[in-house]
Amino acid sequence: MIQTFISRRHTPDLVLFFAGWGMDLRPFAELKHIGCDCCICYDYTRLDFDPTPLLCYRHIEVYAWSFGVWAASMVLQHVQLPIRHATAINGTIWGIDAAKGIPPEIFQATLEHLDNVSLNKFYRRMCDDRILLKEFLNSAPNREIADLQTELTCIGQEIARNSTPHFHWDQAIVGNRDRIFPPENQLHAWQGDTKVQETDAAHYLHFRPIILERRLDKQVIRKCFERAVPTYEAEGCIQSCIAFRLNSLIPCAEEGRNDILEIGCGTGKLTRLLIERFPQARFTLNDLSPDMRSCVTGFPYNSCRFIAGDAESVEFDGQYDLIVSASTIQWFVDLEKFLQRIAGHLSDNGTLAFSTFTAGNMPEIKTLSAAEMPYWETAELKRLFEKHFDIDLFEEEVYRLRFDTPVDLLRHLKLTGVTGISGHSRQQGFHFIKRYREAFGEKQEITLSYRPVYIVAHKKQSL
Repeated sequence: MIQTFISRRHTPDLVLFFAGWGMDLRPFAELKHIGCDCCICYDYTRLDFDPTPLLCYRHIEVYAWSFGVWAASMVLQHVQLPIRHATAINGTIWGIDAAKGIPPEIFQATLEHLDNVSLNKFYRRMCDDRILLKEFLNSAPNREIADLQTELTCIGQEIARNSTPHFHWDQAIVGNRDRIFPPENQLHAWQGDTKVQETDAAHYLHFRPIILERRLDKQVIRKCFERAVPTYEAEGCIQSCIAFRLNSLIPCAEEGRNDILEIGCGTGKLTRLLIERFPQARFTLNDLSPDMRSCVTGFPYNSCRFIAGDAESVEFDGQYDLIVSASTIQWFVDLEKFLQRIAGHLSDNGTLAFSTFTAGNMPEIKTLSAAEMPYWETAELKRLFEKHFDIDLFEEEVYRLRFDTPVDLLRHLKLTGVTGISGHSRQQGFHFIKRYREAFGEKQEITLSYRPVYIVAHKKQSL
């Protein structure tokens, strides 16, 4: 078994991911930035799992996919690790079984006829979607057929000679379009105290949102920003600069902006600027927190509607000439799903204008904080937007704040609400200040660098 860290900066928490048969690191690059260390396990030719590098972690979350569910069950049943939660995705602990795994005849046929042609056919069945298949092939594993055949043979032999492993899975995610592990077999396998979540997905799916669902607690995020409301206007100077810059990048339209949707309006930093530019527009404002309604109700709108709730699940109706969002979408669990949905609400001649932060944001505290925001890599973020929009502008910028002491830096983070990924406690604050002084000393200049990216786009034109 190969164990490789694709992200390692010695955070207290670890995501331990067991890939499926025939994989390597390439299909899982999106897990490099999930807010904590991440170790990928693959190639089950030998089940020689080494837990030693994992013993230093405070908490481990296990995710396993396909045959990785069986492999993880085999090796983890014999080790003592601080596992906080375990999620199985489109696989079972039986691996090969007529009623609780891949049917033996299907497994044997795959093994006997494995070549480049049959492998590509397997990938098509695995993705069950032309767009998803294209994405997978762009990052497909780089392994030889003989190597894959050896691994599959060894998996079959190990399952035949061993009894069913005893490892507890807290949750099982079952794709109802899975054409590799039959969904009915998975549901049969998970009868018991494992929580089962059925989803409209093929065998292969995006794993990042599944992991972030547990790492980004929207209730914690909401409470952090609600506590910061009295101080956000004064302390959020960078957010003000970003709102001002984003507003300046929105092109004027001859026909005007009649309907405007703002995602994550907060206390109204961007909203005020938009009202000045488009005083006759009808505004629909959304924020995760209902408390933000009181922050924006006094603005001089011609027409305004406020919708409280998580923008990833709120149903927006109608078409909008302008959809904007400043410093918000970095908190989203499944950004791609949101972009796909919101694209349907952009009018044919409308404009989308977003700002967010990318990997490399606030690097000064990256090695010091107990948790890290799961920022997208800049190139991956651009690719994501290009899938659903025609991009007019994609621009990065850097703002740098200076502080007198680490205490002032920590205070700034708290008063702007950006500690929402893990909450904030007095003890965490003391540990942060101690680590900062140990790393940089007392006389080192204390800075905090924000790295926003601005995206202006319009509706993708149908071919």
